[in-house]
Amino acid sequence: MNKKIIEKKPYFFFFFITIIFLNKPVISIDDSDVLIDRVFMTAVKKSNYKKVEEMLDKDAAVNYKDSKNLVALSYALLNDDRKMFNLLVSNGANTKVTILNKTSLLIYYVNIQKYSLIEDLVKSGIDLNFQDKLGMTALMHSIEKGNVNAVNLLVRENFDKDLTDFSGKTIFDYADSSRNLLIKKMVKSLNVSN
Repeated sequence: MNKKIIEKKPYFFFFFITIIFLNKPVISIDDSDVLIDRVFMTAVKKSNYKKVEEMLDKDAAVNYKDSKNLVALSYALLNDDRKMFNLLVSNGANTKVTILNKTSLLIYYVNIQKYSLIEDLVKSGIDLNFQDKLGMTALMHSIEKGNVNAVNLLVRENFDKDLTDFSGKTIFDYADSSRNLLIKKMVKSLNVSN
């Protein structure tokens, strides 16, 4: 009796598998059909504008956060890629999104010693007074990191000069601690203009 059940089992299995595959439409799967958001992020990282536009047409999430907790705009900024930055913003990328551990895109940008897209970030409506988990603003980070070009651009913008970090330090305190004389001069000139 057991012998008959075992003999019928392989036929049943073959029949079952055949029905499953014959009832399904034939589909092709490539990297753009699966994980659209990851393909989108890779295209942004590589400045592949055509692929980015293609993925956006396929409804890739323009504000998708990857495993590093970064968004596509982060990679455009990392690459100093103005064309990609504008493409993403024009397709709804949120410049006010927080990344990493409560960091703004502007703070991220100045911390990686970049500055050429600061004006673009400001025009896009980024909050110059955004404070990270330590209460530091982008200008405070720029002063601390010695990013002279970023300090030069940020001091020209409209921001709260009296804002303190969570330990009570102002931009003037950061400038006093800086070893860079040019940064000290730029920030102290703000105090005189008050």
